[in-house]
Amino acid sequence: MNGAAAARVSVVVPSYNYARFLPGCIDNILGQSGVDVDVTIVDDASTDDSVRVAQRLAEVHPRVRVVARRENRGHIATFNEALGSATAPFVVKMDPDDLLPPGSLARSAALLTDRPDVAFVYGFPMTFSDVPPTPVPSRVRGWRVWSGSSWVAKVAEGGRNVISQPEVMIRRSALQAAGGHDPRVPASSDLHLWLRLAQVGDVGRVDGPVQGFYRLHAASMQHTIHAGYLPDLRARALAFELFAAESAASAAEGARVLAIARRALARHALEIVSRIRDGDLDAGEPLPELLAAAAELDPGIVGGRRWRALSQGGRPHALAVVGRRLGTDLAYRVRWRRWRRTGLWA
Repeated sequence: MNGAAAARVSVVVPSYNYARFLPGCIDNILGQSGVDVDVTIVDDASTDDSVRVAQRLAEVHPRVRVVARRENRGHIATFNEALGSATAPFVVKMDPDDLLPPGSLARSAALLTDRPDVAFVYGFPMTFSDVPPTPVPSRVRGWRVWSGSSWVAKVAEGGRNVISQPEVMIRRSALQAAGGHDPRVPASSDLHLWLRLAQVGDVGRVDGPVQGFYRLHAASMQHTIHAGYLPDLRARALAFELFAAESAASAAEGARVLAIARRALARHALEIVSRIRDGDLDAGEPLPELLAAAAELDPGIVGGRRWRALSQGGRPHALAVVGRRLGTDLAYRVRWRRWRRTGLWA
């Protein structure tokens, strides 16, 4: 750190029945170099051994403290209590099943320290299921900084949440200005929070290295209470709707962002219908409901060529299916590489 004091970072860990992940998560956080880190575990009345495991970790590590609730209050309240427990200038929220690659916190803190106008910073998250891959890219190619409004417009254009979560570091003063997770959007409160944070400051990204490890497993909220194509589309739409209603810029700007997002989400709905009809996705919801959702999001999509083709019954022609699969795969690869490089889908 060139003789300068290490940046202080509070990592908050909301937990519910994740005893099996807590030791590895906490050891991983405390092993981060180049920062002065403290950890707070907030347990939401777990029914497994989470509290006992957390308290044992706190006994061994002075930088760890535990808040154990007697009654379960749900994940949004737990997230907010965890975020509110932070005392350092920079805050990271970590789920117990996720991990950080070496140097992640120091790289994010360096950008936030150098750019006081940035409300939060993120990077590339790599998914894993058992053991994170090694080695992973660690060289910083550069920093990318957007104005909050331009970043929001780009996210709306893609219609997706471009952030997983362990790769994010938030300036605590920006978090206090924006507020925490909103209980009105339980399934997309993180997307809603990023949009609101972008209203109080710029958005930064560390380009090049892997900045977080996001674990995929059957017990995660992504695969349990937040599962399903249609609920996901509606949750993202609601996040943009609430953002537009509360836009700090102007009602017109909020409406513009919402219109862009709704068009993108309608396209996603049609993509899902197409992939279900072609047999590439399981039919989690009836196709008419997905088509209706697309029409509700963007009435202008009704009657178009793609709409008419997907609204027709019958079995898709085999050659047409092959062509669509190739096109869909190519388009996804292009978008994924753009996201990997720039942090945005659009």
